[in-house]
Amino acid sequence: MNKRISFKAKLSLFLYSVAGYLLLPFVVLYLARRMLKSEDYRRGFWQRLGYISKSYTGCIHIHCASLGEVNAVKTLINQLIKSYSQKTIVVSNSTPTGALQVKNLFGDKVVQVMAPIDTWGASRRFSRRLNPTVSLFTEVEIWPNWIHILQKRGVSLAMVNARLSERSFNRYQKWASLFSTSIASFSWIGCQSREVADRYLALNAPSAQVTGNLKFDIQLQPDLLQRMEQLQGLLKNKRPTWIAASVHPDEYQQILTSHLSIIQDKKDCLLILVPRHPEQFTAVADYLSAQKTPFVTRSSQAQVTDQHAVWLIDSLGELLEFYALADIAFVGGSLVDRGGHNPLEPAALGKPILMGPYQINCLETCHALQQHRALGTIENAEQLTHALMRLWQEPNLYQAAAVGANLVVMENQGATLKTMTALKALLKH
Repeated sequence: MNKRISFKAKLSLFLYSVAGYLLLPFVVLYLARRMLKSEDYRRGFWQRLGYISKSYTGCIHIHCASLGEVNAVKTLINQLIKSYSQKTIVVSNSTPTGALQVKNLFGDKVVQVMAPIDTWGASRRFSRRLNPTVSLFTEVEIWPNWIHILQKRGVSLAMVNARLSERSFNRYQKWASLFSTSIASFSWIGCQSREVADRYLALNAPSAQVTGNLKFDIQLQPDLLQRMEQLQGLLKNKRPTWIAASVHPDEYQQILTSHLSIIQDKKDCLLILVPRHPEQFTAVADYLSAQKTPFVTRSSQAQVTDQHAVWLIDSLGELLEFYALADIAFVGGSLVDRGGHNPLEPAALGKPILMGPYQINCLETCHALQQHRALGTIENAEQLTHALMRLWQEPNLYQAAAVGANLVVMENQGATLKTMTALKALLKH
């Protein structure tokens, strides 16, 4: 249903659109530079400008910006595939890693496309070809042009697994005439917590329900143990093993410093090192070589011998298996100011978890894990070393963290069911 917007909101949207066109050459230049470095960025380039080869009228559309959002809503997408088998499910992504994960998880069960740059023209072309019955945006994806055009076309809009930090809330309030209008376009918003729901309501959301965090509804595949054992077969001997997952530049260097300190006392310790983005694989390998740290890459399919201190994971789609293989998990994006990545996958596997101080992206989750003594927060490489050694040296501490991690996940499940109930009501209209 189309909603009239105020003159001030129209003016704000117009100015936002003008700014978008002024910035468009720089956005295209940025993408061109990424395309030169990575083939993944070449795929779907024209889709980013709104050119989609086929029409998907009447589809169910889900926008998941990147890898983290895809992983968060994968159980929900599976439920949509099962419940609406007669409809086309289209998933849009902003990053190549998100797009690749969609293909890894769902194959040809969904259509994957790259999301449009949020200019008026690209958004209009994209929305006309997609023409969905309902569009679902995940977590905190507010794109004013795209949302306005979908709303004008009569598309039902919903936000699932919504989060909104206090910092983002304050920023949206400063630009209320633009963002409050976008948020008011959503028929329904399913929020991770009461605080988040209150923030969206304060920004003019017509409906904000607390559903909980979809990330808790992790479904471990029956063959996970078998896949983990296959990886274990590449290890020559059983060794104390920890994983540093989704690590960024300026973070993996601290991780390696900690590991080199650990192996002074625990000589057989193995670090499984997982960079966040594929374009970092070569840089991390070069860094390990420069530090004269013996390592083996996953892509080589080679055996991990006692001489290898690091197993560098330069592949995608196997993170759960490596979490299962490790004794302790460090979750990245937290020793550098990236807000922290999702700690719930290792929690579901009953792994003690360590993170740096930057946890804004998953604050409620981290707080719950800390309350159950499942997550330890460290500030630097030295504290990381100390925390890892304590967990290995104190079996009671390790066991309490493992049990607490699993308990947090089990106690907070159910968001998928609440979200599906709301979406079924939307899809009836």
